[in-house]
Amino acid sequence: MTSQNTPRTVSNPSFPQSIILDKWEDAGFSWEGEVTPMLFPRLLELVDTNHRKTAINLCCKLEKRDNVTWLSMSFDGALWVICQRCLQPLDIELDYEEKLALLYDESQSSLLDDEIDYVLLDEVISTQQHQRLLPLAELVEDELLLNVPLSAKHEDCEMMVAQVGDIPEDEESDNPFAVLAGLKEQLSE
Repeated sequence: MTSQNTPRTVSNPSFPQSIILDKWEDAGFSWEGEVTPMLFPRLLELVDTNHRKTAINLCCKLEKRDNVTWLSMSFDGALWVICQRCLQPLDIELDYEEKLALLYDESQSSLLDDEIDYVLLDEVISTQQHQRLLPLAELVEDELLLNVPLSAKHEDCEMMVAQVGDIPEDEESDNPFAVLAGLKEQLSE
């Protein structure tokens, strides 16, 4: 039996796409386990095809304190993307912890310090069969995407350049100004 103050830890290995906010907001909810990029469609587009099943350790916790609902998440592991220079796999080490305040309206932000990140629930909650669903997978995916550099590249690699055809030798071309000077001479004659 889970007490009111102790979040329930889910031992089911499958990561929930969403959680019922009405059910878990006051009781607390916790999930810990491994996820792969395969669970996150937007992230999957950035991941190297050979590393799409690489495990990332994830811990999520939903709890209510001082009339504010908090979503804490931490993840660690490696995320493999494509280097934008050499086009080879590049691992990005993940070691991340974030705590988001889930607010019902903008006025609740006065309860928070300025440096605390928050999400307005009206912008993310969906309703299904009269239940408010928190899109846990989307929020985790957002945080994972924030950890991918905009232009990921190895520190010491060469840019991949493919040459198509022969490079023409420098041919002496007429200087356009010399042509103009020749025309000027002809006009002045």
